[in-house]
Amino acid sequence: MLVFVVLAGLSCHGNSPSADPSGLGAINNPSLTVPANVADPVVVLSGPPIVKTSLAQAIKLGSTGPDVQQVQQRLTDLGFAPGPVDGHFGSDTQQSVWAFEKLVLRTPREQATGSITDQMWQTMQGNVVIAPRRTVANGSGATHMEIYLPEQVAIVFTNDKPVLVTHISSGEENPDRTPKTWCETVTYNTDEYGAPLPAPIQKAVCAEAKTPGGVFKFTRRYTGDRVGPLGGMMNPVYFNYGIAAHGADHVPLAPASHGCVRMNQDIAKFFPSLVKNGDLVYVWAEDGKQPEQYTKNESLPSFNRPDPNATTTTSSTIPATTVAPSTTTTVKPKPPATTTTVPVTTVAATTTSGA
Repeated sequence: MLVFVVLAGLSCHGNSPSADPSGLGAINNPSLTVPANVADPVVVLSGPPIVKTSLAQAIKLGSTGPDVQQVQQRLTDLGFAPGPVDGHFGSDTQQSVWAFEKLVLRTPREQATGSITDQMWQTMQGNVVIAPRRTVANGSGATHMEIYLPEQVAIVFTNDKPVLVTHISSGEENPDRTPKTWCETVTYNTDEYGAPLPAPIQKAVCAEAKTPGGVFKFTRRYTGDRVGPLGGMMNPVYFNYGIAAHGADHVPLAPASHGCVRMNQDIAKFFPSLVKNGDLVYVWAEDGKQPEQYTKNESLPSFNRPDPNATTTTSSTIPATTVAPSTTTTVKPKPPATTTTVPVTTVAATTTSGA
């Protein structure tokens, strides 16, 4: 088993409703209804003829030259954030192509290639319009985020126009697309209320790598690299207890996180500037339900529990570390202790584990 030391910061899983009962960003309640507009978000419109160029050959990871540069510029214009328009086909450009394949071409996520054929390029040069599944008409500058787990794509819309379309990697899944169970040994240096412990305590815990569906809102954020017991997160913006959208070094084609929504590090540098606390987050999960159809309990993340197969569940004999305390817990979930008459619960949450 891997051992991680808890440093300052909050991270995916290990949420503590008892320590912070109002940390859930879910706004699921009976007043939410599924709108009539539930169509797929991408429409390729026909329009007046436009002058298109052609690719002499497919371009892919490692390709360079003017063809790569013009593809990068078109992806940038559409909001897919391929990185610098520099003619070098790197991993950021590959991930933006993955997102285009999955979202616009309807390519099953496991079949995305990350390469651009001339046929794909002809489509990309067309009148591609990316429209939201939900409109948030609450005034000028209205922003919301839509996360599509089946496609592993997320979009930030402002005034119903896409300002960012990105490939993501959410909670790791089994072959049947149910959340995968993970068991790891983690090290805590605070109790569930955030108070420093006399010495760090090591615990073997399990949970499901669950990214729940539902309607949420962004509640808090941190600048820089936040390191928790299950890994680091760059510029995390939280929307469901310890579940955040954040930058990561490893953002593969398949879901691979402990529950958070990973994006590449370059996108994570500017992503927080696109959204603010209070902006809505709609998550479409693998079961086909609409975000508004989930109950609050269904929208809860998975909570850490003792590993039944561990030979030792706790230990305080490891040396203390001189790092800032983090908020940690392994308690089981309880119903939120406070409710409001508006469709949202809004204060910071405490969480314990990783990205």
